[in-house]
Amino acid sequence: MTQPSIATIDKLLEKALFYYERKEYPSAERAVAELLEAAPDFHRGWFLKGIILEETGRAEQAEECFVKSSNAHTLMVRLALQLQEKDPERARLYFDRVLAHDPGNNYMHYQRGLLYERLGNKDEAAKSFRSIAVLREIMSRIFIPGGFLIFLLSGAIAMFRRGEQVLSWVVLASALFCLVWIKRDSGLAIRMLLKKRRFSV
Repeated sequence: MTQPSIATIDKLLEKALFYYERKEYPSAERAVAELLEAAPDFHRGWFLKGIILEETGRAEQAEECFVKSSNAHTLMVRLALQLQEKDPERARLYFDRVLAHDPGNNYMHYQRGLLYERLGNKDEAAKSFRSIAVLREIMSRIFIPGGFLIFLLSGAIAMFRRGEQVLSWVVLASALFCLVWIKRDSGLAIRMLLKKRRFSV
């Protein structure tokens, strides 16, 4: 059997998602069947089939598909984030599913809070924001990477003094990448902190 190209798989997946997002379940099911016929080991195809089966009342069959997808939890995170704007109600269900299995996921608590805030449900938004372990986020997104940045800069200076200029530039480039990473992640940690403080009053 000839292996389909990546472009073909992407096109079939896009077709299945098109029908799924519009809740045209029979068409979505046919499209995902076509996808899995072309690519039987495609994990996202099995996951999407499981979601379609679950949303149409066939939970037991859905669970078999989730097992075949091998990384259903990660894919459910992506699905919840993908549906936030297009279908907030379905996104809410999947945020809850993810957090039931991973209650310490600060990013998902934050995104769930933003969703409920947009929907005007301040009680649920507050519940989500208050569940964020802000100290852990600040440590993992600011202090630990900041310590690593200092380590890299110290190493680059030491190498430069020893005349190892090429290596020092490599380490400096790594430090620059680390700085960009900190800038991106620290902004998220600060936004989480501000939301938690606002909704904890």
